[in-house]
Amino acid sequence: MLQNYFKIAWRNLLRNKISSFINIVGLAVGMAVAMLIGFWIWDEVSYDKNFKNYNRIAQLWQFVTFDVEKVPL
Repeated sequence: MLQNYFKIAWRNLLRNKISSFINIVGLAVGMAVAMLIGFWIWDEVSYDKNFKNYNRIAQLWQFVTFDVEKVPL
């Protein structure tokens, strides 16, 4: 039964070449973009986890005013 489904799918791919190509390329691009977004999120979440007590790391900002302009140090 499963073999029949594969035969039908293969015949439809050969019969509708342009439509099949567009669908397969769209699926591949969508999966690639989803993976890249997932890798980027993983990188952002795992930043600084190689340090001991990584959950206590903080970032400090200090602003200094020169004339009228605020400049971060």
